[in-house]
Amino acid sequence: MGMKGQPLALRLREAVDRGELGLWDLRPELETVHYSPQWKQRLGFPEPYSADSTHFWRCRVHPDDLDAMLAALRAHTRGAKPWYEATFRLRSNGSGYRVVRSWGRVIAQTADGRTTRMLGTMLDLTPRPCTPRGGLPEGPRSVENGAALEPPFHELLSVWRADEGADTASAMSAAAAQVLHLLDDVLRATLAQLDGLRAPRRPVN
Repeated sequence: MGMKGQPLALRLREAVDRGELGLWDLRPELETVHYSPQWKQRLGFPEPYSADSTHFWRCRVHPDDLDAMLAALRAHTRGAKPWYEATFRLRSNGSGYRVVRSWGRVIAQTADGRTTRMLGTMLDLTPRPCTPRGGLPEGPRSVENGAALEPPFHELLSVWRADEGADTASAMSAAAAQVLHLLDDVLRATLAQLDGLRAPRRPVN
């Protein structure tokens, strides 16, 4: 069965494991974001299994793109858009700026409407190869006050095991199943774009 015919969770897990797309888990009140390890490695950042301060990533958005990216984020968190979507340049560690597209959705809020958790995806649209280098890039990266996170998005996804059968819903924890349900349209939009990036490019006559 081709990838397009596979269940959503399996398609997503395979793409994440290959580093083709990144998953992110944002906790605004903690000023903390956790990316899937393969994505951080793709972009050349160390400590792939650790969470980072939101400032560490925000300062890597190209200055000309930052306002539009933040406006798209606010439009969603305020309820004006059903999900967050933005395309912007992100500075990698070794490959310069990469053009990326990111999608996301708020999945938890306080009673007065403050966002406490937002999950999403990210794709690299840059045609040139990614050539990451090691080393610690400049800028703060540690989580403020050492705040511990509950299992981030990519770890929730990992509880779904392909070897237990593609249609075995019981292989997911209740939290993972809920996340996949809440983000179904976001994940499908991401995978649809990824399928387009994978398609062989036709020569221009």
